[in-house]
Amino acid sequence: MMEFEKIIGYKAVKNELIKVCDMVHNKEVYENLGAKLPHGVLIYGGSGFGKTFMSECLIRETGLESYKVKRSMGTDEITGIFSQAKENAPSVVFLDDIDKLANEIYIEEIDELYNSNVLIIATATDSDKLPDYLNGYFDKRIEICRLTEKDACEIIEYYLESKKISSDVNREDVIKMISNTSCKEIETIFNEASINAAFARHDSISIEDLIKAVLCVQHNSTESFTEMPEEELRKIALHEAGHLVVSEVLYPESIGLASLRRGFTRRCKDIMDNEYYILVSLAGKAAIELYYSGKCADGCSSDLNKAFREIRNMISENGASGLGMLDVAASRFPEISENLNARNEAVVHAELERYMFKARDILIKNREFLEKTAELLSEKEILLYSDIKALRERVQ
Repeated sequence: MMEFEKIIGYKAVKNELIKVCDMVHNKEVYENLGAKLPHGVLIYGGSGFGKTFMSECLIRETGLESYKVKRSMGTDEITGIFSQAKENAPSVVFLDDIDKLANEIYIEEIDELYNSNVLIIATATDSDKLPDYLNGYFDKRIEICRLTEKDACEIIEYYLESKKISSDVNREDVIKMISNTSCKEIETIFNEASINAAFARHDSISIEDLIKAVLCVQHNSTESFTEMPEEELRKIALHEAGHLVVSEVLYPESIGLASLRRGFTRRCKDIMDNEYYILVSLAGKAAIELYYSGKCADGCSSDLNKAFREIRNMISENGASGLGMLDVAASRFPEISENLNARNEAVVHAELERYMFKARDILIKNREFLEKTAELLSEKEILLYSDIKALRERVQ
């Protein structure tokens, strides 16, 4: 099973792939117990999760003759591939992105392969888009979920070991800065960092090369920026410090990177808590208004929209403010009633005020942490996980 060793992390998924492969190589063992090899294996999940790579590992490990259907192929070419696969069975037909190929695949061709000892392996980003006849054909379905924190760490460690990384790079900073993303994006970031290092004629990849790569790949940010007045930068520093402090108070060690001029803080872990996202979204506005009394912080519309959407979802979908506020509109009555909409808006605005007060209260109770964070962000412009951790330890 050498091919599966190339897959980093995803232990549960690899076990399923190994099981399929074992069925191919030891068919009689399974048939003796009344088990049959799946007619089709569907590997599905989000974009960049490694579906194609894992499928190709599985195909190579089976050792069978394989045929790939591409999106650029016409109907005659596709029909020809199915015919070749049937003639050379046992074999594999690989349908990458079948949810985009579905219009080119015909039920007669699929039916002809049903008992022909041809294994169809397919990938799909959105399996719900597949027509019923295709969904029914795949009797083995393997979901590739978003990377867990452990899986992301294993993949990042793999690249840290395989690339020429400078000895003074803090590995934990890199892991926290890059985690909470897809395996494809991790690969892209390390490649971009290698390009940065080579272009600068560095002997190895520095932390600056990695930071630039993260900013470029994840935030579409270039090195150039518009000069800003000091007072404007101070407001941005307070704004981002507000987000960071509330996040760290609610969930310690949750921020892996913060940028002043690019204006963002980046979480290094998934957090399943609606109230967290509401409070963190409002914290930037709350922080500025703490120090600029009587002024309404501008540039916060996207944060307010995030908080609004979270609150509205909690009220209308989860019943957070009582069952009477649930949006019960059915297909027969798709429009929300005027009465419910009015009550919903009133509750959302009241909740926005309540959460703003709560975010402000967290910042007041952690004022030193807020001020020191804003100062350090103004000074360094980029804060890494180790910077934030050391800062928090000093103000505790």
